[in-house]
Amino acid sequence: MLKLEPLTTAQIPLLREFLSRYPRQSCDYNICNLLSWGKIYNNQYTLWEGHLVLVNPQYSYLLYPVGPGLGADKTRELFDLYREDAPEAKLLIIPENWQESCPGLDRHFEINDDRDWYDYVYATEKMVNLRGKKLTKKKNLISQFRRANPNYHVLPISKEKHEVIERFTEKWRRERHVEGSYLDTEMKAIQNTLEMWDELPVEGIIVCLDQRIAAYSIFSPQTQDMVTVHFEKFDPDKKGSAQLINWETARYLQSRYKWINREQDIGLEGLRQAKTSYAPDFMVKFLVGIAK
Repeated sequence: MLKLEPLTTAQIPLLREFLSRYPRQSCDYNICNLLSWGKIYNNQYTLWEGHLVLVNPQYSYLLYPVGPGLGADKTRELFDLYREDAPEAKLLIIPENWQESCPGLDRHFEINDDRDWYDYVYATEKMVNLRGKKLTKKKNLISQFRRANPNYHVLPISKEKHEVIERFTEKWRRERHVEGSYLDTEMKAIQNTLEMWDELPVEGIIVCLDQRIAAYSIFSPQTQDMVTVHFEKFDPDKKGSAQLINWETARYLQSRYKWINREQDIGLEGLRQAKTSYAPDFMVKFLVGIAK
């Protein structure tokens, strides 16, 4: 049995230590996500055999351990310890190169991928320049917004703006008539992120128009050269605002990060279409292990 403890902001230094030494491109290993969404799922952690072990107890998910590598037999031993308390456990986010980094893992697990949870990753430079026929429409919509709203400006998110952001997000949800359990959870994750703002390694920008928010985005470091965009909301009545916030976010980040991870589409057709339309440079696969 694993001795698991609640994952809180007190573990941020520990998360930083492991994830800087053993970086992961999957947004599920992002510190902000582990804590803002993890607060909803009551995420837990422990240290085992020199590895950081992260658990989502609500769904009996054991994330592939962070560290130099346990090997196939030890990974199964760890999994079985967790499964004593979670009989339906699954091993999530197995590295794509597991055949080299953990040979023999398929002796212990049936390994499958889940397309709904692939991360979409784009070159920051491409998201700024928007070259090529595939991105012409995006560029035109941005130009239309800028012509129609020449006085818009971009501000970094500060704690003083949090209440306004929450109101804007709720307005966005009402006007789009969006409901569902995922949206309920996302709204709570946004609220958690804002509440922990000073402790999380998180940033954001607001597009302001006539003293009002037209769009915002929230993001945080993923690896040394990759940033993950967690939340992005825009005024659907302002044509081009969705494309503009995407572009302004890339401009804001281009001097620091080569890649932008825009997370997953979770199987939602509208999200998949939107993320695919920007022609991702690569995707981070989501591999799941079920014990044999």
